[in-house]
Amino acid sequence: MKKQASTHSPTLLKTDVHEASDDGSWLGFSQNFEQRFLTRIRFNLLDRFWNTAYRFPKKAKKGNNRMHCLAKKYLSAALFSATILAGNQIAHAADITVMGYRGPFEENYVKAVVEPFMQAHPDIKVTYYGVQNAATSLGNMRAQRNAPQVNAVIYDLSVAKIAKEEGLVAELDTAKLPNYADLADVGKELAGAAIPITYDTLSLIYNRDAFPQAPTSWETLWDPKQDGKVIIPAQGGGDIQAILLTIIANRLAGEDDYKETIEPGVEKLVELAPHVQTWEPKPDAYTLVANGTASVSIGYNARSQFYTDHTEGRMQSVGPEEGTASQINVISALENAPEQEATETFINYALSPEAQAAFAQVMFYAPTNAKADVDEATRKRIPLMDPAQREKLIAVDWMSIGDMRDDILRPWRRQIIPAGR
Repeated sequence: MKKQASTHSPTLLKTDVHEASDDGSWLGFSQNFEQRFLTRIRFNLLDRFWNTAYRFPKKAKKGNNRMHCLAKKYLSAALFSATILAGNQIAHAADITVMGYRGPFEENYVKAVVEPFMQAHPDIKVTYYGVQNAATSLGNMRAQRNAPQVNAVIYDLSVAKIAKEEGLVAELDTAKLPNYADLADVGKELAGAAIPITYDTLSLIYNRDAFPQAPTSWETLWDPKQDGKVIIPAQGGGDIQAILLTIIANRLAGEDDYKETIEPGVEKLVELAPHVQTWEPKPDAYTLVANGTASVSIGYNARSQFYTDHTEGRMQSVGPEEGTASQINVISALENAPEQEATETFINYALSPEAQAAFAQVMFYAPTNAKADVDEATRKRIPLMDPAQREKLIAVDWMSIGDMRDDILRPWRRQIIPAGR
């Protein structure tokens, strides 16, 4: 029977900041209770077998072997119980939790990576815990610093830099991860502390029926015809998309070096603000654009391609002519988390050509493993696998973004979002 990966609802797993336990005792209690319960069943059965098999057998007479039959029954039950317990221990010699993005990412990552991994490694159980974004992951990691309830995390490179500086992630020995050698160099700045696992790009997404001619420029967001029909998923000024759009707006305003200043970009986004319908789309920008609630927005290419397929093409995406910027997801093992060996085994598998290609084909993320064999039809839908589109990429130094993160996002909270109210 195919083994099913389990996922935790954010409302059930106590990893949110306001729910986190300092010592993780709730998890230990649950596991210990189950172990004690099963052990008591086993010893009760063995005790009955002892009383039946050793106290009565000499009294049993020929033609009256009821006690012997009972002894055999209890012995069989005890051995069966012991076998089940041993089997459970073998099947789940290690139990790890991977925290990452929820929604389509979670659904497809479990199918393409987690379940095949568990089939190949039946001694390791993997539970996927979905969260809203990388900032949420960082908050959970901070809250669980002394007793992590997750073993590994998939999140953004710029946030990983903060996690490393705060001592929240382990420094893995990449020599023990054979697939690390086959990864592209992009996103390797943090070495074993945060290993690149997917590449993506920011796209312009639009409703097909609202645009008889597909838009080609980021300036479409500022088009007066789209007044009140624009969605910008800034998530309160704390999202990676807000950072990327700031860099893009800065270039549109004539300033290419975001390290020098972002003021031109901020001013341009302040001009956009009154035309924005919402900064926090529910459930997400892709759905609202697809159903016509909005006409145009921004979104990641991977999810855009996924939603294009699942909305019968009503939602479309494009890499604008001015170029776009890439986003890098990495995977880290948490410092102080248990099951380090099992965690490293999973991470190595997640970096393998097979896992990378499987996820690319269902979710359209560019693989980080250079040996991943992705079919041609899928490659055409991933900008980073298209040489012509790669040439138009806006260079982003994610290590500097980690240092500048607050400076870039502060204007969103103080200037940009308030200008739309």
